[in-house]
Amino acid sequence: MAAAARPGPGAEELALLEKLLGLPKGNKYGVQGERKVPVLQTNNGPGLTGLMTIAAHLVKQAKKDQLLGSTAEEKAVVQQWLEYRVTRVDGGSSKEDTRIILKDLNMHLEDKVYLAGNIFTLADILMYYGLHHIMMFFTTLTEWRISFPDFYF
Repeated sequence: MAAAARPGPGAEELALLEKLLGLPKGNKYGVQGERKVPVLQTNNGPGLTGLMTIAAHLVKQAKKDQLLGSTAEEKAVVQQWLEYRVTRVDGGSSKEDTRIILKDLNMHLEDKVYLAGNIFTLADILMYYGLHHIMMFFTTLTEWRISFPDFYF
C-alpha cells in the first residue's frame, strides 16, 4: 500500500500536533486510500497508519502520556472521543451531520471543562483540529444562530 505523495488534512493535523508536543520536525506523513487515511513513514520498521494510532505514538514519543488519560476510566473516555472524532466528525459531511455532532458535544460538555472531564487530553486537541474547518465559517454569533438555532451560549 503506497502512501500518496501529498499530505491530506489528517497529515497536516499530525504535523501541528508534533509541533504542539515540542517534537523535532522530521517525520514524513502521507495518506493512503480514498478516505486519505494518514500514514507515518518510520525509519525503524513498518509505517504507522491511522490518525489515532499516529497521534498516540507522537504523544508517547514526546513523553506526555497524561494526554492519553491517567486512570483507566480517563483512558477509556479519551479513546471513546478519539473514535468519535474519526467515525463521526471525519465521516460527517452534511449540515444535519454537523448539527448532530455539535449537539452531542454540547450535551457532553454541559458539566465538563474538557471531553475527559477536568483534564486536557489528546481528544480535545484532535476534536479541535477536526471541528476547526466548520467553526471558522462562523464569523459572528448571528451567523451561528442562523445556521444552528438550537444552540445557545
